[in-house]
Amino acid sequence: MKYGKRFVLCLLALALFSLQLYARGMMNSRVRSVPAAISSSVTQNPKKNLSALVQNLTEGLGDDGLKVRVIHDWICDNIAYDAEMYFSGKVKKQDWESVLKGKKALAPGYVDLLNKMCELAGIESISIKGYFKGFGYGDDVPEEPNHVWNAVKIGSGWKLVDVTLDTGSLEQRTFVKRYSTQWLFLDPEKFLYSHLPEVASYQYVDSSKLRTKDQFKQEPYVPGVFFEYGLSFDGEIPGYRTTVSGPVTYGFMLADPAVSVLGGVCEKVTMVKASNASWIERSGNKLSASFDVPTAKEYQAFVYACRSDEETYPWFFSDAEFDGNILPKAKKLASAGEISKDELKSLTDSYFKVAHNRRYYLNEDLFDETRNENVKKIFRLLKLSSKSMEEVLRFDIRSDGVYKGYGLNVEKYPTAYTEYTFCKNTALVSPMSGSVKLGDTVHFEIATGEYSAVAVAADGGELKKLAKGANGNYSGDLTVGSDLVPKGDKDSKPTSVSVFASKDGKHYEGLWVYKVE
Repeated sequence: MKYGKRFVLCLLALALFSLQLYARGMMNSRVRSVPAAISSSVTQNPKKNLSALVQNLTEGLGDDGLKVRVIHDWICDNIAYDAEMYFSGKVKKQDWESVLKGKKALAPGYVDLLNKMCELAGIESISIKGYFKGFGYGDDVPEEPNHVWNAVKIGSGWKLVDVTLDTGSLEQRTFVKRYSTQWLFLDPEKFLYSHLPEVASYQYVDSSKLRTKDQFKQEPYVPGVFFEYGLSFDGEIPGYRTTVSGPVTYGFMLADPAVSVLGGVCEKVTMVKASNASWIERSGNKLSASFDVPTAKEYQAFVYACRSDEETYPWFFSDAEFDGNILPKAKKLASAGEISKDELKSLTDSYFKVAHNRRYYLNEDLFDETRNENVKKIFRLLKLSSKSMEEVLRFDIRSDGVYKGYGLNVEKYPTAYTEYTFCKNTALVSPMSGSVKLGDTVHFEIATGEYSAVAVAADGGELKKLAKGANGNYSGDLTVGSDLVPKGDKDSKPTSVSVFASKDGKHYEGLWVYKVE
């Protein structure tokens, strides 16, 4: 039983939770089908040979949108972000020829290269200067544009592209390649949550939906991946700087039933996680997310998402986790003959260490299917969670000055087990606090359309089943320390109480756990 303010400012830094090992969309295979002679010559003499590359990439494609997609993918696969140049403050040439020769770029270089390759493909592409709520963005829109991206003309309309961000991310001072398409042809209205053009006409929305700088400043940071997961706002949206006098709740709609969502709160300066400061509740395609702050300090609130029908693993580990746990266990698997030496080598080749970050990052290669499958096999054998969450929303949150927070070392909400994260129609009615007191009689009540039995237990002790009432909810009053006691020792004090649920009345999965005070 399982119980910048600089114009070159450019990359989106995502951190807190592990993202997925494999991108949701694969690169177009044409980017690796270019003859070696063309690939090498285009970096040696771009002016002479770029047209041959573009012709090879786009030949036979009648759709301009697909041509741009292939060009976008080739740039993502071949041009790295120049983190060293960015942090040195000494910006060198960012024209397309220099970018190809050096195989590195800042945002203006990516934009100029995409413009040139689209021109050679017979597609109109322009540069758009503006403001971006990513790496280096403060609490206000800077006086000067801090980013640049593209608009390409497809048919009679314009589509937005930010190839810089789709290439990868800055992890502190290191560029990590990580392909995505979240900024490729994202709807202009959705693009405006993160990108505001300096010139209003480049917003490409109806006049009634034009954003001002003040509106842009007040809205939360919403990356393109929010919309890729089929998420949308349902009612009031959080502000970029949200002030609270207690718990605050926001509603969302889920277009895809396979998408699961998680919340989180961290102290803004230290990024230390606030324990159980958020709560997610879902009913069908409707979802509510509640957030609170433990003190009067400033925090950041996050929403994360993943798909329950996809196998996704972390793209980074702490060095302590990789060196002290992942790698030694993988070596034991090899010694026991459960994996081959080649499979073990796939793991060591797939992650590289960044000393100042104290992390191992995925050395991404979407086309090395053998290596990628070997790594997945090892992670399955190590029983790592295959549901890594990805940040889809971020905003600042702090008290209004009068509210002092719910208190340090206090569990605001219960701790949710992974099983609950993937529930579609189960809600906790009571108790909603993160802890219960020893000796108290607690009213437990759960509403669910997914489970046929619900029970409560303390520290692995006897399951106490809850009764199904006339309203369809499972409920019961249980005393912590007498009804709920640790396994095998009725005289010891329980340290935690958990709620379990079963679909067949036999196998129970953990939903929530409470700390016993």
